[in-house]
Amino acid sequence: MNEDDDWDKAIGQFRMALNTQIMTPLRLYGQDSYVDRALEEIINLSIQLHYRLEGVDEPYHVNTDRLHY
Repeated sequence: MNEDDDWDKAIGQFRMALNTQIMTPLRLYGQDSYVDRALEEIINLSIQLHYRLEGVDEPYHVNTDRLHY
């Protein structure tokens, strides 16, 4: 396995944990489309956090266009 495969695997496992363990209650109440959009932004913010912790000093960016209700 190379570094890209490890990265993809880690992101996939993180996405699955969020989707199946944390966001499930929202899906039960018909919030599917909101959960899908929020899930991608949470993952994006998590990746940005990773880079910040590695020393890349850039402001966080949230794509609010994807989160319109």
